[in-house]
Amino acid sequence: MTTIKKRVAIIGAGIAGLSCAQELQAHGFAVTLFDKSKGVGGRMSHRYFGDWEADHGAQYFTARDPLFQREVAQWVQAEVAKPWSGRIVSFNHGNAIDKPSDATRYVGIPAMTSPAKHLAQNLNVLTQHTVVDLHRINDLWKITTKEHGQLAGAFEYLVLAIPSVQAERLIGQYSASLKAICQEVVMLPCWTLLAFLKEPLNLSFDGAFVEDSLFSWLARDNSKPDRPIYEAWVAQASHAWSSEHVDRTQFEIEPILIKAFQELTGVEPDLHQSHLWRYAKLEEANKREFALDPSIAVGLCGDWLKNSTVEGAWLSGYRLAEQLKQIL
Repeated sequence: MTTIKKRVAIIGAGIAGLSCAQELQAHGFAVTLFDKSKGVGGRMSHRYFGDWEADHGAQYFTARDPLFQREVAQWVQAEVAKPWSGRIVSFNHGNAIDKPSDATRYVGIPAMTSPAKHLAQNLNVLTQHTVVDLHRINDLWKITTKEHGQLAGAFEYLVLAIPSVQAERLIGQYSASLKAICQEVVMLPCWTLLAFLKEPLNLSFDGAFVEDSLFSWLARDNSKPDRPIYEAWVAQASHAWSSEHVDRTQFEIEPILIKAFQELTGVEPDLHQSHLWRYAKLEEANKREFALDPSIAVGLCGDWLKNSTVEGAWLSGYRLAEQLKQIL
């Protein structure tokens, strides 16, 4: 007798959603992922601008948990990740002090999106599908997207691998417990400047935790392995400053970011772009790892249920998949 596969819809194709999907599919579930973007990876993102390019979301990741260490080893073997040996410092009033890490810093190659693309290669991912509504009919979930209306087909289980604010909007009316969990956390924003330069910057480091600027992080993206030679820097504003200016437009913010970059480096970018990550980092670490309401067959995963790291996101999705495998 043929067993009918349980159908699982996962909203969000970042690392958490992809990790969850891969584990569920490996154990016989029929998984479909939906993402509003043109590609996978979420904040493991990379932007192209003519001859220049740069990671403008997650800058690197570490692996401390044995499960994630095993996963990263597979990424390295698949040649989608490598250690980043750049000099990382603490930078204060022009003084650079080495800031060693107790764990290897890794990056995706040739871009930070590469591990996500690796995870997605055998999964059914529907990009440019912005989920705007959910309906529960006869114990099944129906999905409506902005681009395509209500979709054909239905799902026994639903996973939301998106930021807490977005998850609450979709599922809050169906689950008081999941709504409360979404409301427990605060996600902080991050304004980011991508600075492209025709000549290399005369700075002695490749990445810096900045202490005397509106920026909290500055990195020479082309110092990462397998990157183009073109000089590209990523400057991320502090979460406190970004929170104060979260409602400003790019037109208003970019002159401020450019001036701060020039004050910090002594050089004005030849070309630039900016981006606001509205849900960039947890205000306080979360110990839940994932959330589940079995009564309506809905789970939540994401870096906001663990901590704001690539490792946290991957573990959140993996742990939720483990739990779903047991109850299904």
